[in-house]
Amino acid sequence: MKLSLVLLAVVLFFRFGQAQTAPTATNPSTKNQAPTIVTNVDEVTLDLVVHNKKNKPLLDLKPDDITVTDNGSAVKLSDLRLVNGQSDTEHLLTLLFDRLEPSASTNARAIAAKLLKMVPSNGFSFSVLSVGGRLRFFHGFTSDRVVVERAIVAATQKGEGISDDAAALPEKDLVAAAQTGIDSSGARVGTKERSTARMMLASLQESQRIVKDQHCPSSLAGLLALARTQSQVKGRKVVIFFEQGSPLDSNAKDMLHTIAGAANRSGVSIYTVDTNAVDEQASQGLLATMAIGSAMATSRMNPTPTGAATRTAIPSPPPGSLTAGSDSMNRLETEGLAGYKNPLAELAANTGGAYIVATDNLKKPLQQLIDDMTTYYEASYVPPVQDYDGKFRPVAVRPMRTGLRVRSRAGYFALPPGPGSGMRPFEAPLMKLFADSQLPTDIKFHAAVLRLGELPDGNENVLVVEVPISELETRDDPNSNLYSLHVSIVAQIKNKSGEIIEHFSEDIPKHASLDSKQTAGSDVITMQRNFLADPGEYVVEAAVLDRFSEKAGAQRAAFEIPNETAGPSLSDMAIVQRTEPLPTEMNSTEAFRYGSSRVVPSLSGQVARGAKNISFFFVVHPDPSSTEQPRLEMEVRKSNEQIALLPLQLRKTSGPASIPYLASIHSASLSSGDYEVIERLTQSGKAAEHGVAFRIGGPELASAMPSNGGSSARDDTDVVSRTQISATDGPSGRHITITSLPADAVSAPSAEQLEAIVAAARKRALDYTSTLPNFICVEVTNRSVDQSGNGNWKHRDSLAELLMYHDNQESRTTLEVNGKRSSLKRAELNSTWPISVGEFGALIKLVFAPSSKAVFEWKQAATLSDGSETVQVLSYRVAQENATIDLSSGNNTLGVGFHGLVYLDSATSGIRRITLEADGLPRTFPMHAAAMTVDYDFVGISARDYLLPVHSTVSLQRGRKQIELNEIAFRNYRRFGSRTKLKLVQ
Repeated sequence: MKLSLVLLAVVLFFRFGQAQTAPTATNPSTKNQAPTIVTNVDEVTLDLVVHNKKNKPLLDLKPDDITVTDNGSAVKLSDLRLVNGQSDTEHLLTLLFDRLEPSASTNARAIAAKLLKMVPSNGFSFSVLSVGGRLRFFHGFTSDRVVVERAIVAATQKGEGISDDAAALPEKDLVAAAQTGIDSSGARVGTKERSTARMMLASLQESQRIVKDQHCPSSLAGLLALARTQSQVKGRKVVIFFEQGSPLDSNAKDMLHTIAGAANRSGVSIYTVDTNAVDEQASQGLLATMAIGSAMATSRMNPTPTGAATRTAIPSPPPGSLTAGSDSMNRLETEGLAGYKNPLAELAANTGGAYIVATDNLKKPLQQLIDDMTTYYEASYVPPVQDYDGKFRPVAVRPMRTGLRVRSRAGYFALPPGPGSGMRPFEAPLMKLFADSQLPTDIKFHAAVLRLGELPDGNENVLVVEVPISELETRDDPNSNLYSLHVSIVAQIKNKSGEIIEHFSEDIPKHASLDSKQTAGSDVITMQRNFLADPGEYVVEAAVLDRFSEKAGAQRAAFEIPNETAGPSLSDMAIVQRTEPLPTEMNSTEAFRYGSSRVVPSLSGQVARGAKNISFFFVVHPDPSSTEQPRLEMEVRKSNEQIALLPLQLRKTSGPASIPYLASIHSASLSSGDYEVIERLTQSGKAAEHGVAFRIGGPELASAMPSNGGSSARDDTDVVSRTQISATDGPSGRHITITSLPADAVSAPSAEQLEAIVAAARKRALDYTSTLPNFICVEVTNRSVDQSGNGNWKHRDSLAELLMYHDNQESRTTLEVNGKRSSLKRAELNSTWPISVGEFGALIKLVFAPSSKAVFEWKQAATLSDGSETVQVLSYRVAQENATIDLSSGNNTLGVGFHGLVYLDSATSGIRRITLEADGLPRTFPMHAAAMTVDYDFVGISARDYLLPVHSTVSLQRGRKQIELNEIAFRNYRRFGSRTKLKLVQ
């Protein structure tokens, strides 16, 4: 199997489509009063942009000129005020930059620069942030344009993401100003500046929490965080989001409604700027015409080969047998192309913003943005909310006066006012359960609070809610070989007086492989949260909702946090369900941390028969006043009879440092029955102990006799030097081995586990193309060059193609070249390096095909960008004699071996990223290096999610320094079905 790898060199220019502007407001004739947007549904405040038939702002609107409906019911306005440019209202613009590739970064800087030039010098302030796992802060609100320009460059300076180093110092200054009121120079900041700093810091912290709680892309988490935390800021608030059109799965699309609701409650308008070079709106028109016309007919009959997976062309029909068109061609299912809207464009419209495309003519959309911020109406009314059910309530404004054009926000979520205003929509029905006299029990689950004791931040505790998958409805999709589930969890901690001191929630959509469903019956969905609380009596409430079946369950239980005692102590023990890599951003906030991993506890106390190991996590607290080395031992009991008492390794400590500890029992030989493990810590004549019970399933055998206890007589040198200690279980002869696990070896799979991981990934890879639907999308390629090899990328050209995937075949039709409509084929383009990469299965098949004899090694475990799933990172190498890629340069073609990395989704075994680097390039060959990366993500197509390519890069090095780079984005995935009526030519 071979894969041709070459690099496109077409010449393209940027073309920016005209923005679809929508409202963003500022308030009327209140010259010295900044308008405030209410943040609860006691009163709803709308921003209205009203134009006359000549598209000029209307300045004499009266209440009778419009009709407002809330969820279909007409409402009476309590206030209607004009805000115009003469007011002293402060206008706040937040520039938020997504992860951008080099060409998109260049576009973003150019657009931002034009915006800075157009915005009036007085009355407008800018802040600059970016997305990189969470929100990253580069500068707070300032009217100093020079400072803003520097922050923009810093936020966009890296091609594949955001520089942590560039954001480190501004974030350090932000924390200092928010917490101490003193900036990095030692000067005291004003009250207003400190309040703003606190709001910005809250945005950073909130975005990190949202990524964890809602399993959404960090860019959407950033938007939601900004929408929420800016609710208390007065003045006109606009977030301008620079993105590059990444596809979204169904859950991410749902998140856009949450963002819109939060933005509308906070009075924040969101403008989205597509930084890709291709005109989005123009391409939509092309899609609508070309997909239904001869372009698709031609591509179906004469598909262009595009890689190893698509080299078999469909034969052309005999001359004269078919017409070039048809009466009915490629009926689009569910969503037509002509009516398609970018989801982020809808977000902008729903929040009173606009969708701006990277065209050459930015003056009109940017000027509209400024006008909308300075001239608008503010209308208020009391909503007819009878039940705070968390559902979206659409708001419609209809003009009653001839010739009026009104733009407003789309609506809001019906959430309770006051403290509940920060509630997310999915929480409302769950919170209502706590008020019922009898809690529902349709879903059985476990909830517990694990007490860790005094840690550096205070008395730390972890709330854990565990929901068995067997309790949830799952939906199978045989076409994609996936099943899905969706569960929402809400929990809260109340003190003795009934006051809520902590509130937690998580909305969890999940995909998993159908191949693993039969063995997933014992799997669980877990929510865990840290919280600090003083010693005392508390109550934990937890509720669970299955989003598919609408079944729910709730629990309420009392617990106590004891007072700290003098001497050594131990935290509660937890049976370990699994460990997973911990994102860097969460390292400092995760209490259940062991090394660089997060420990996920198991609450059920059930252990499968034959499990090789049972691990336990706890925290050791030595006596800070004692100089004696503490001693730690583990006792194992079965049916209340001791079967082992073993000392454990405990490193020497200095000072009051607490020690996270992970110990594992090699338990494959343990019989069925009830067990208890007790950890005991002794120091300076004082002792502390904690235990946890578990049950190994299966038929119970005869009880074990007590051990002879000989293992407990080991001397102290064993305690501090041995990492593995064994004991024999008396007459039964069972051998029990307990291991103290090093922090850097927690996630490494065994050889057998690695073989299973590769086998599952191979099956998924070889079946991949058969799981894909028939679809079309727009493939956008931007080519850049770095002449010196120092990261100074210069954009050269762009190409937009309509990619059709039909019956496992890829074909492409050119839409635009250099920003202009074109019907040229790839072979007709002036292409020094025509590209043919086969992202839809060819590359992954090449790596995993048995004939390639790829050698795999496990490298590490990692998390996806939203922190929701783990991936196993494997390296691979394919020798030249087994399978090759072909590199072409002019008339020279060279077959080479290759190596790279694959990132395997632990839940689905699907590939989320694959990299490739060519091996063995001779010095005489024009190319000195060649590499390729393809990123896959779940993309929503017709209400189903499919794992599809979203980005790809191909890079070639020529000469000593010059690097050519293709950045490829796959956008606007649409499903289609084919019902073709063909006409015979007479």
